[in-house]
Amino acid sequence: MRVLYCNKYNYRFSGTEVYLFELMELMRSNGHEVALFSMEDGRGEPTTYDHHFVPHIEFKGQLNWKQKIRGAAHAIYSTEARRRIRGMIKEFRPDVAHIRSIYHHLSPSILWELRAQNIPVLYHLNDFKLLCPNYNLVCRGHACEECKGGAFWRALHTGCYPGRAARATLVAEAYVHRWLGSYRKCVDLLLAPSQFVRDKFVEHGWAPEKFEVLPHFQRIHPTSEPPKDGPVVYFGRLSPEKGVADLIRAMQQAPHLRLVIAGDGPQRVELVELTKALGLGNVEFVGHLEAEDRDRLVAKSRFTVLPSHAYETFGKTIVESYAFGRAVIASDLGSRRELVRHGETGLLYRAGSVNQLAESFRLLATNPQAGEQMGRAGL
Repeated sequence: MRVLYCNKYNYRFSGTEVYLFELMELMRSNGHEVALFSMEDGRGEPTTYDHHFVPHIEFKGQLNWKQKIRGAAHAIYSTEARRRIRGMIKEFRPDVAHIRSIYHHLSPSILWELRAQNIPVLYHLNDFKLLCPNYNLVCRGHACEECKGGAFWRALHTGCYPGRAARATLVAEAYVHRWLGSYRKCVDLLLAPSQFVRDKFVEHGWAPEKFEVLPHFQRIHPTSEPPKDGPVVYFGRLSPEKGVADLIRAMQQAPHLRLVIAGDGPQRVELVELTKALGLGNVEFVGHLEAEDRDRLVAKSRFTVLPSHAYETFGKTIVESYAFGRAVIASDLGSRRELVRHGETGLLYRAGSVNQLAESFRLLATNPQAGEQMGRAGL
């Protein structure tokens, strides 16, 4: 089978792209031919089809009003992206298209070209963009469904995305493609990484028969007993909805433990300042880590923690922890209820409850054998 993957970044920009390239390699190893349609970026590995890529475009930084208008129009519907994928289809001749993150840089216009060329489209839901203009059903660091029922205009007033002009563009994009029916008419199958995602879409009015549920795969690593002096580890983005501030506050009640925070994001400075203000000497920020360094850190941990206030479509850090035989403490919200079996593979606590999170720390710290058993049960 010849599979055309469509994703706006051609390099490992985030966990979405890491998973994408792992998936493409898995497909190749099983005898399929794969190709990527993306945006030009020198950080990506060269491919045979780079000449079809959409020219690089930036939506942030110092832009004049003409650039902003041109960028907004491109984000909503890019005739350039549609023209370029037409050439890609002609050369690669795919049997199916696998769509991931295409918003803004590629735009949903490419879906209409795939439909025109009779290419079946599988849309992999790695966010909630089809339900929420700002991607994640999040506002001010907490789960939000203000736009339910297609009331996207509410995003203009919630402040869920920085910048009025940017919010207006997102809202316009959402309405244009709702009215055009881009996702409902051009997508043959919506692939949800969790039952929660599928159910949330159905709750928002999508037809159940359009979905299949397929959790992300994860390679298993050699496992060892968690070190008794190992740290608690958080790895992921540092932004308000991830709940890392709760994690830092919980460490006040666990002075006997060490916390290592791996990752970067817009909240990093604020979180470092919070750590200093609380006088915590048991919290360390190590910044963004490449995959090998991150894996070594997880392997050396006692257990890992995911304190997110957002729903999350899957929570891949959970299965990445299980791959090393590490138990996971996670907030009891959304898809995490499917991945963490409370008391069996880890512990769930009420999202936002610092005290419950600290109590979960104590339970695993004082009973390392239970933690080890939970981690192995997650394999």
